[in-house]
Amino acid sequence: MANDERRKNPRFPVDVPARLTVGNETTMGRLRDVCRDAAYVEANRWYPLQTEVSVAMELPGTGGPLEVRGTVIRLAPGDEGSHGMAILFADVTPAAALRIDFFISQREG
Repeated sequence: MANDERRKNPRFPVDVPARLTVGNETTMGRLRDVCRDAAYVEANRWYPLQTEVSVAMELPGTGGPLEVRGTVIRLAPGDEGSHGMAILFADVTPAAALRIDFFISQREG
């Protein structure tokens, strides 16, 4: 698939709760995979492409919740009628980047 070929970093599967916030609106969803610069989240609704969103998640083994801002770059049907969104991270703090890298390093072996 073309999207896979453009991806800069490998994705790693995960299945944990995620909270998406756009403005004053919050939606709960599931983080399905993550890489160093993006995440794929399924929720009960879509946000339009180019929407700026905050994603709060807790990656297993990384010491608690973290929050990352990003932009919706792709929409896809999710599992069981959910709505999938690929979110490209922006302005990731050094601490959040370190925790994402730690989660990925645990999965890389």
